[in-house]
Amino acid sequence: MNKLAKYTERSQGLAKYDPKKGMKKIAFLEMVEKHYATAKDASQLIVAIRAKLEAQAEFVLWWDTQGPGKEGKGNVTDRTHYSGRDGLPERKPVSRWRAKLNDPDKFEKTYQEICAKYPKLLEFEKMAHVGQSSGYYEWYSPPAYIEAARTVLGSIDLDPASSAAANDVVKATTYYTLDQDGLRLPWRGRLWLNPPYGQPIIEWFTAKLAASVTSGEVSAAIVLVNNGTETAWFHTLASLAQAMCFPEGRLRFWNPDHKGSTPLQGQVVVYIGQDRHAFVREFHPFGFVLVRPDDAAVS
Repeated sequence: MNKLAKYTERSQGLAKYDPKKGMKKIAFLEMVEKHYATAKDASQLIVAIRAKLEAQAEFVLWWDTQGPGKEGKGNVTDRTHYSGRDGLPERKPVSRWRAKLNDPDKFEKTYQEICAKYPKLLEFEKMAHVGQSSGYYEWYSPPAYIEAARTVLGSIDLDPASSAAANDVVKATTYYTLDQDGLRLPWRGRLWLNPPYGQPIIEWFTAKLAASVTSGEVSAAIVLVNNGTETAWFHTLASLAQAMCFPEGRLRFWNPDHKGSTPLQGQVVVYIGQDRHAFVREFHPFGFVLVRPDDAAVS
């Protein structure tokens, strides 16, 4: 789909857009951004920054297609909205937003420039193996773990959080990239999953996996994540797991264009499937393996 078609599709979706609520949303997200910056919560901060920019871009699209931006063009359908009145901003800030957000490349550049203002955020960016935008470095799984997973699964049908470079190692039959947005696409078969570690994205990926396993669409999966045992998403995975491996030491992720990265937190490999003996055999060399007991053993 070309840019004009995407623009037309987005503008048609604004029929019920309320610009007053849109401005309130922008103001709220600006406060949220400041809050997480002060709290030095990098994972929530990057979510707030992107959400704020998306809200601003949505407002600009409304302004240009249905609001004051159409004044003087002879096709105004609603003249109840005027710049600088009725809770709307003057034209200058809207023009500034438009200049920075009116196409995907400019949007991502603006996003990265804002992120660069926060040193704590940059540290998080270095540690996140898969970023939330194309401007982030992508850190890929250690090949030895991929090879062990492939042995356990037999083959890998899908990697829903990947890239062409990563799949040179994973060798999944199908893989979804950031641009494709794997959360919106079907998950089937045997999965390898090393999801983005930031909140709330990791929750979305684990929820999608749980739903796909429960429905029977995913027959087996091996997931590499932070060992966030205190989190709800970890317990979602644990409730499905037949076995888990806690590696000794911290894994070293890789990227073809950058030096390897060692995260600040330890990881866990979660196995969902029917052949836990194969998982124990392949993963016990990496660290401590826990196996779900048989029902009879806990009854």
